[in-house]
Amino acid sequence: MPNIEVSSHRPNECVHVAVAVIVTNGHVLISKRAQHVHQGGLWEFPGGKVEAGETVSEALTREIKEELGINIKASQPLISLEHDYPDKRVILDVLMVTAFEGIEYECDPVIKQKGLEGQQVKWVLWEQLKSYPFPQANQAIIEALMLPEKYLITPDCEPESNKINHFIRHLSRILANYESGRGLVQLRIKSLKDSALNTLIQQVCDIAKNNNSRIMLNSSLCFIDDSASLSMAQSQLVNMTAGVHLTSEHLYETFPERFRQQFPDKKMAASCHCKADIDRANDLKLDFIVISPVQQTASHPDSKPLGWEQFRTLTSFAKMPVFALGGMSQNDIEQAKNNGAQGISAIRSLWEN
Repeated sequence: MPNIEVSSHRPNECVHVAVAVIVTNGHVLISKRAQHVHQGGLWEFPGGKVEAGETVSEALTREIKEELGINIKASQPLISLEHDYPDKRVILDVLMVTAFEGIEYECDPVIKQKGLEGQQVKWVLWEQLKSYPFPQANQAIIEALMLPEKYLITPDCEPESNKINHFIRHLSRILANYESGRGLVQLRIKSLKDSALNTLIQQVCDIAKNNNSRIMLNSSLCFIDDSASLSMAQSQLVNMTAGVHLTSEHLYETFPERFRQQFPDKKMAASCHCKADIDRANDLKLDFIVISPVQQTASHPDSKPLGWEQFRTLTSFAKMPVFALGGMSQNDIEQAKNNGAQGISAIRSLWEN
């Protein structure tokens, strides 16, 4: 985000900003804002204002050349979002830059380096980003960077031992083929209960750990009633995982607030189908959501699909990364990203392939 000055006499001002997440070898290039500007002293992803007549790509190419002396050679959409400051609204269009040339900044956090405008710059490991103070609007960008482009939802697992063993082996193969650290799976099991379910979750989490992947627990597996807090058994299930994925029904219960209080470091996601769901997710400050159904699905043939245009409109209301769900396959990833999504979420296509 650029050095945007807050103006008290233009409360309705809207600023369109192009932002670059420049990545190489597991590092991200960040810069420090000057002390005298809005959000001064905080770190940010470089970029600047989109001028009249410019595309986001054109604006970013110009800004990054002026700020850092870097020529962008290849980029792709990462996330688009809006953030409201007290007197202005900022629209952020973020591109991940994967190929570039020009000034070479040292990948050494100890070396003090400066960009062409005198700003401090440094390469930071992805996993270290959250230890740096960023403007609030940048938090969703960091979350998007950490998320993969595929979010697998598991099918149900029948209680027979051979079915459970097949489920475990198959999931293990899937996660082994993901890029290291990029596996993200929602465990949604309906047929297993009690000790059988606990054992399966433990096995799944062990597999995920061995493959540097993350497991999200569907809220139906740990939400039983509206009691003050989760039981010890429920808490043990959650502690094995990266967090909880809320059903659209649980999104409106008191469960999300209780979960945040009990597990402040765990992730929380949700299934959304309309603007009201997304507004609720924004209020809860969820880490990411899925919006569905984008296209016709075999599992819900009577559900009217949103289509890409309506999906894009709904995505624009979200203040966190969004996955497209419903009739999705890996062939839809690029279209999903072009319509504001992080990527796709699916059961059948990602499980079978």
